[in-house]
Parts: sequence; structure tokens; C-alpha cells
Amino acid sequence: MKFEEMINKIHLDDCYEMIKEIPDNSIDCVYIDIPYLFVNNGYQSSPLSQRIKKLRQVDLVGITEGIDYSIYSEILRVMKKINCFIWCSKNQILDTLNFFVKNGCMFEILTWNKTNPTPTTNNVFLPDIEYCLYFKEKGVKLNDGYDLKSKWFISQINKSDKDKYNHPTIKPLELVKRHLLHTTQENDIILDCFCGSGTTCVAAKELNRRFIGIEINEKYHKIACDRLNGIDANGQMSIFTDFEKLESEE
Repeated sequence: MKFEEMINKIHLDDCYEMIKEIPDNSIDCVYIDIPYLFVNNGYQSSPLSQRIKKLRQVDLVGITEGIDYSIYSEILRVMKKINCFIWCSKNQILDTLNFFVKNGCMFEILTWNKTNPTPTTNNVFLPDIEYCLYFKEKGVKLNDGYDLKSKWFISQINKSDKDKYNHPTIKPLELVKRHLLHTTQENDIILDCFCGSGTTCVAAKELNRRFIGIEINEKYHKIACDRLNGIDANGQMSIFTDFEKLESEE
């Protein structure tokens, strides 16, 4: 497939293979939410927490195996300059940081802080933070705007988005747009190779950026493609974009 034919589409494909077709130095920004790796920390689970964990594993079927870190080398290859957001679990932070820092990247640790996390904690801290690692190299232009530069974002759990687009790890569109407004320019090409419900691609489209999305799961691929056309997972269509709805609700 020619590179021009990949742009502004969400592809049903294996990203570990398809990314090899993307030319060197062709992508302006990578924005991904990698498959999370769940690790048993040795705590004794209560019956209730065991049931919650089982439900989460059912919800996350197909995306809980973790990540093959070899794709990080491909991500470095395809970027013009290193300009990359990676949402990951706490257990993936060290591996991801080590890889990119060893390749000369500067980094920031960004967070999404939730005001209403799951209350069952089983003798550990609340699951009220999600982590996004941002990597860049010298020469990447960051846009001005005080409201774009905060390293934290506070909101409730986005249950309505999960219900609307039927994906358990969907990120707030408002936050993704803030990240892209800060680090990319109009007409830039943004790659999301773990596309999920298509949040990155929707954000890029609404911000006049180009995008390439890759999703291996047929169900999520259809949801993401429909979402670009204003259709949710229940087949409902809206005349508003997601971002316009957020603004009207504020």
C-alpha cells in the first residue's frame, strides 16, 4: 500500500506488521494507548476484588496481553523527530522510560486524575491516576497556550464514553486534543497503532491534523470507523462532534 493511501484511514490490521510499511521519517507525532500488562503484586484478594478483577479481564479480553516492545524501535524509525505520547500501566513505565531515554529523548510524565475511582482498593492506593509518558527531542515545536501545558488533567471516570463507544480504556477526547494542540501543527500526520475506539483519530480530524489508525480487533475497528462518521457503538448518530458536546455541557 502506498503511504498516501494510508492517511486519514483506520486500518484493520496487525500494527506490528503494518508499521513496517510506513516510510522512515514520515510521521509527525505518535499517540498510542498500549495494551496494558496486569501484574500480580502478591496481595491477598478479597472475594469482591476477585470478582471485579474477573469482570475487568472479561471487558479487556484481547487487549490485556501487554505489548511487544519491539514496536518502539519501529516508532522511532517512522517519526521525523521524536514526538510521542504513550499511555501505559504503572508496571510498563520503567521499561518504556528506559527505552526512550537511552535513545536520547527528553520526557514528561503526564497524568489523568480521576475524581471518582473504583472504591475497592484491597490494601493498596486508589486506582485514581492513569499515566501518559511524553517523549520528544530537540527541535520539536511546542505550541504556546497556558491551558495546553498542564501535566495533569482532572475529571470523573468517563463512563458515558465507555458506554457510547463500548471500549474499556477509552481516554477523554478533550485531553487527547489538548495534547495534540500542544505538540502538533495543522496538517501534521499522527499515528495511532493501537487505535481502539478511535479517540486519537477523531481528535486529529477535528483539529485539522491528518492521521493513520491501526486496530487489529474487528469490533473496535468498526466502532472507530463509525465514530469518525458520528455514529456511536449503538448505531446512534449525532449532528454534533464529540468536542462540541463537551463544550456545550461545560
